[in-house]
Amino acid sequence: MFLRKLTVIALPLGLLLLICLLLPLFSALGPFFGSLVLGLFLGAELSLLLPLAGATRLREPFAHLLWIPAAAVLAVLVYQYLASTGTDIPLLRLFATLDSRIITVEGAFAAYMIAFSIRTGRGV
Repeated sequence: MFLRKLTVIALPLGLLLLICLLLPLFSALGPFFGSLVLGLFLGAELSLLLPLAGATRLREPFAHLLWIPAAAVLAVLVYQYLASTGTDIPLLRLFATLDSRIITVEGAFAAYMIAFSIRTGRGV
């Protein structure tokens, strides 16, 4: 039971990390094909996100746990905003980026996890 809960929490963060690490490879394909491949990859990851995490039924008992990775991603987004305004926290410098594509992907993952948590679980 604990391993399943851990999978629901950790798998979305792992998929998000994978796409953010592959983003520079997509931009090497050029503006059109890079955006096309990024969109295809993001759509495929978002469609696989919940079945791989084990949340597939309409009333999933662990879907409410998706608020945890969504909150972690939203905290990273808040720090990225603070870093863009000049605030510097030494332990979090790794998360600071001004790449709008990465911020868009992180926002998409957070919104999708919150929406699915509300739809199938007990809500946020």
